[in-house]
Amino acid sequence: MRLSRIEIENFKGVGARQVIELRPITLLFGPNSAGKSTILQALHYVREILERKNPDPDQTIAGGLIDLGGFKNLIHNHDLSKSMTVKLVIDLSDDQGNERLPINNGNSLDDPEFENLRIRYIVGENTDLKEYAVVQEIGVSLQIQWSDLINAPYVSGLIVDMDGENIATIKSPPQPGQAQLTEFNFQHPLLQEYMDADEEPSQDTEESDPLGTKLGIEIWELSRDMARSADLKGASEFRVAAASVIGALPDINKPWNLELRDPEPKKLELEGNTPRVRGLSALLDELLLGPLRITRDYLSQMTYIGPLRDIPPRAFRPQVSPDEGRWAQGLAAWDLIYSDTKGKLLSEVNAWLSGEEGLGTNYEISKSEYLEVPVSSRIDQLFKRGISEDDIGELQEEFQKLGSRTEVVLRDVVKGIDVAPSDVGVGISQMIPVIVACLRDRDGILAIEQPELHIHPAIQVGVGDLFIHSVVPGERSFGSGKSLLVETHSEHIMLRLLRRVRETTEGALPPRKHALKPDDLSVIYVENSEEEVHFRRLRVDRDGDFSDRWPDGFFEERAEELF
Repeated sequence: MRLSRIEIENFKGVGARQVIELRPITLLFGPNSAGKSTILQALHYVREILERKNPDPDQTIAGGLIDLGGFKNLIHNHDLSKSMTVKLVIDLSDDQGNERLPINNGNSLDDPEFENLRIRYIVGENTDLKEYAVVQEIGVSLQIQWSDLINAPYVSGLIVDMDGENIATIKSPPQPGQAQLTEFNFQHPLLQEYMDADEEPSQDTEESDPLGTKLGIEIWELSRDMARSADLKGASEFRVAAASVIGALPDINKPWNLELRDPEPKKLELEGNTPRVRGLSALLDELLLGPLRITRDYLSQMTYIGPLRDIPPRAFRPQVSPDEGRWAQGLAAWDLIYSDTKGKLLSEVNAWLSGEEGLGTNYEISKSEYLEVPVSSRIDQLFKRGISEDDIGELQEEFQKLGSRTEVVLRDVVKGIDVAPSDVGVGISQMIPVIVACLRDRDGILAIEQPELHIHPAIQVGVGDLFIHSVVPGERSFGSGKSLLVETHSEHIMLRLLRRVRETTEGALPPRKHALKPDDLSVIYVENSEEEVHFRRLRVDRDGDFSDRWPDGFFEERAEELF
């Protein structure tokens, strides 16, 4: 599962809709204050809405320097008459069924609710089901705008896509309890009727009959009469009241209440809450809320490392309770090293930190356990008085009571001495959170600002290999891969990635280095005109060269100095 595309409109410096294509490794280049952080802030904003139901956030879950400043600061040009849109598209092609899509992964095949919903939206690992449709991609689009009525922003529109085609739309005015499900697409390919392999086609249809022409439309037409909300301008003819919490946003933590009651039970020989109505309700819940839940869960896995990472002080004590916000300053990486009792993560971090095929810094992280003897303790008293043979038993008892502490230091493997992180060049301490985050057992987005900060160019090129290593599924001892979103000024990181693309094409990769294809890399140049921010993707070909011309100012200093 990977985030493959972001679409932004009227967000921060972005005015007209911008489409940003993402890959397993996405590099964001551009001048200072050009708007590179806009993408990261858009992701944090959507997470705040889905996870904390807050369309007006300042400080975010991610912590650090991410202070969104509220909706008035986020809307383009601070114009409250505008409507903001953020759309996220997630690639599910590598999933074998998501628990958020129980019908889709085959978990509900035997439920009576779905016995008469003969839809193609069914798939599992059973090879007999390959003929049915498989959801490869979901899209969630949130429209947020300001309301003078409630003096706050709200979600005015929600659109859910599957496989690039709209499934349905939810619209709402700012008043609570007025959300409506509209424009449902019963003609979506996923909702086409399927037929068993040994089933004969019906005589009255030449093709498989879509759900929308029979069961779906009839129940839909009956259900719209139950809609309790006022008409919305521009809404389609189909409207059903939809329970929500912030304008058009439903409560994705609960089953969705759509009021699908049949006012004319004799028309379809339905009485009350029949299996077919329950099946349709569950289907609509899954089709619309399933993608929202997937998006929320995916964003909740995001790790953000800010541009300035703290150096642990000499008396550093790790935080036992996990705190996601500590990743922003890098301290969560040190917490994780302290808590790595098995030493697997520490071993891999050291292999990259000091190994010749890694970053080659000549430093390793070393953990030491110490027993502490308080000055006022009984052991201290015994030693000050002088130990006799009669004290041995008591001394052993007191020894068992001693508390311990762990100390993490950096070992200079060349000189063979241990030093505190604060005694080493800043660059080493800045790099350790990046290394730990790349190697730890955590899927999802890893967003890093300025990973090259205070780092020698020879180490920066090694960071490129670390990035490739971290996104290769199944190759690492931890996790199954990540998506990297890196804001950087480092030409050296980019050059190493381009080199690996070229070597992959030529079959000339060095031993133990992973392949990198052009489709695995997205280089985005961010430029800020007088009016708005633009994102320009620079495509990379199989030879590791740019297919698109570099814009003015993109590492032009190098050319000026050389030529």
